[in-house]
Amino acid sequence: MKGGFFMNNLYFSHVNVVDVNKGGILNDMNVLIEKGIISAIAKGELQHDKAEVINGQGKYLCPGVMDMHVHLVWDGSPDPVSSNIAEGPYIAMLRAMYNAQNSLRKGVTVVRDVGCNQDVTIFLAHAMKKGLTWGCDIVPCGSAITGSCGHVPSLSRIADTNDELVKAVRTLKGLENKATLKCQWIKVMATGGACGPEDVGPSMYSVDNLKTIVEEAHRLHMKVSAHALPNEGIHACIEAGIDTIEHGADISVPDLIMMKKKGIALIPTLWIYKILAESEGIVDSYMSRKAAKVVEQQKVTFHNALAQGVCIALGTDAGSPNFGMHPNVFGEMYVMNEYGMDTVQVVKSATITAAKVLGIADRKGSIDLGKDGDVLLLNGNPFKDLHVFETGLEKVFQRGILIH
Repeated sequence: MKGGFFMNNLYFSHVNVVDVNKGGILNDMNVLIEKGIISAIAKGELQHDKAEVINGQGKYLCPGVMDMHVHLVWDGSPDPVSSNIAEGPYIAMLRAMYNAQNSLRKGVTVVRDVGCNQDVTIFLAHAMKKGLTWGCDIVPCGSAITGSCGHVPSLSRIADTNDELVKAVRTLKGLENKATLKCQWIKVMATGGACGPEDVGPSMYSVDNLKTIVEEAHRLHMKVSAHALPNEGIHACIEAGIDTIEHGADISVPDLIMMKKKGIALIPTLWIYKILAESEGIVDSYMSRKAAKVVEQQKVTFHNALAQGVCIALGTDAGSPNFGMHPNVFGEMYVMNEYGMDTVQVVKSATITAAKVLGIADRKGSIDLGKDGDVLLLNGNPFKDLHVFETGLEKVFQRGILIH
């Protein structure tokens, strides 16, 4: 049944397993999923009396794809901000549910939602846990934290002083606890952005402000992502100990070295800025103008991040202006590859690397014993051709349930 309300037992016979841990292919394997969990992987035949048999000969079994940066309440139109404000939170919840379902059908099994109006994605994630609806698994940040002159206030809660920042963190902690979410994140708009009329330039928060957010979040066992484009704001985020830098357009080599040392991951969201830069006359002119500059900065930063061995996980900014329908992790994969990341690392960035950054690698991100049966059946080797995620996706399973 679609939606994952009932667990299923599956037996993939003679399938090629995409090993994202080692970056290779385990040929002609048998994989058993019982009650939604991967219970056996072997070269030889496995006991599978009560399992549905799927002939995997010539096919590739790959872990589900993850997107570290989405806005489920946005529709990807030229002006999703105005649409979201006009529709209000109830329609936003339904749109988020629709986008989560469409993402899962296309092979995206986990997303981290990094900003929504009135915390609706926290409530949606809770509804999914209770079995009231279905879709890809959501790691929600709820409404982001932004300053009075900050980026996208419609998806955020306003907090300026340290006391207000602490209250904002604690409010999100309470909501995520109430929703019984084990993986808990928050998002801070540390700088301006290309999609907003504000100046991209200075950091919206001081280092002391950012440290206040990080220290309170970490004390409460939450992780922090930060929207940050210019070098000044990124440097402040690194100094404060932010867990992930989103977009990260202009990062100096010394800061990249510090990111690696501190274990801070980069979520570059490359494709959306290429889209915006090429959308003159479709989106507001300031967006395409600012995005064109970001594109040139990102090419350099991404190259340098690869050279310095910085942890990079895939994120798309799905839902953003002129992005189109959710999902499109594949466009991001192609640009990451175009900018110098080899195909094996691209696949890893969207699976096991993303799972490790999120803190869910004990149950997601690879085809290993004891992990959830979130798997894709492909008709080609993704390590050789990334396009098979689009053109060769034959079946999608969530915890052993056939979704598509």
